[in-house]
Amino acid sequence: MAENPILIQTVLIPAYYKDFRCIMGDCQDNCCDDGWKIEFSKKDYLAIKRAPKSPEVEAQMRAGMRRLREREHDGRYAEFRVTEEGRCAFHTPEGLCRLQLECGEETLPKVCRVYPRREVYTPAALERSLSPSCEGVLALLWDLEQGIDFIEDPLPKNKHRNVYPVNPAETRFAAIRSLWIDALQARALPLPRRLMLLGLLTQQLRELDWNDGEALDNWLCQSAALLGDPAALDLSRLARDQKLFLSNGLQLLIRQFRALKDVSGELLATVTDRSAIEGLDLGRVTINAGRYEAAEAKLAALLGGSEHFLENLMVTITFFLSFPSLKSPEELWKSYVNLCNLYSFYRFAAVCAMDKEARRERLFHVLVHVSRSLIHNPTQRSRLRDELFQNDSATLAHMAILVGG
Repeated sequence: MAENPILIQTVLIPAYYKDFRCIMGDCQDNCCDDGWKIEFSKKDYLAIKRAPKSPEVEAQMRAGMRRLREREHDGRYAEFRVTEEGRCAFHTPEGLCRLQLECGEETLPKVCRVYPRREVYTPAALERSLSPSCEGVLALLWDLEQGIDFIEDPLPKNKHRNVYPVNPAETRFAAIRSLWIDALQARALPLPRRLMLLGLLTQQLRELDWNDGEALDNWLCQSAALLGDPAALDLSRLARDQKLFLSNGLQLLIRQFRALKDVSGELLATVTDRSAIEGLDLGRVTINAGRYEAAEAKLAALLGGSEHFLENLMVTITFFLSFPSLKSPEELWKSYVNLCNLYSFYRFAAVCAMDKEARRERLFHVLVHVSRSLIHNPTQRSRLRDELFQNDSATLAHMAILVGG
């Protein structure tokens, strides 16, 4: 049943949000040099056209910007052309933006000014987050050894907005999502077991009557108590099945190898005798588990035996994607399956990245590409998740395999 609207009067950010700074030319995977389509509105287009500029930048603008007449109906009025190497026409060899250097940041399209930031109204607050597809964001997560805190402040009145929940569970979004993040940061358990604990709690919530507010509140109280004493829950279902885990990682790699570009072949070579994905038949590939385990040991050494970086990554993804969806019990479970699938592939890719060289820069390079392939491609992310449901693999037992590898 529908609920009364929630008036959003606060803004919620991760505490590290204010520390973000673009590292510009020091970025090894510059967002202006990755082949991304940079599309923008008519307002942005006219601001660029009208800005005073030198004849050189004027000529660059005419050659490097084009109208999207076929996309005007959805607000995509123009785009920056990219070179054959995938570089934005305004991108300098030093990793800077000619348009910004000459005309100022305010001339840039909104997408360029905002990335990697995201702003969205949820039933909790106006939430501002940072995407892990940016190397500068990953560097912040690397340094947060104590985990991620959140800051909530009042919004100016002109930013207040009504959000219309569709059921009583959605009115409790703030508390339920907070519980998800608390579970991810429950350091008494290894990270895979935290994800299993979250799965057990989410399964309980999915099975409740969502029109029974008292039952929902009781679940929140009981779940919070269990987070304080996770030993009270049976997590024995987390049995490691490395073969299935690696097989799942390879399948995800194959399905997005074009988006991952050169990274895909390097990751493939870590666990198989192949480095070319096109035409690959998984049934004819021998998985090199020993080589994967050696790379796994290198990752553990690089992380100093701590899971805080991967923990911070999962918390950031949960917040950035506004997990969990509480539109229905089915959508709630899809959120959990999505999170487990993302963790599984991030873990797989992070380990495989260490085979070439066990350095932080190498890890960031691979994870940036994984994030750009999945976090910024909701269609692909949903397709990979839905395949698990179609194959009857969206069960808690299968999630244990995905997170336990």
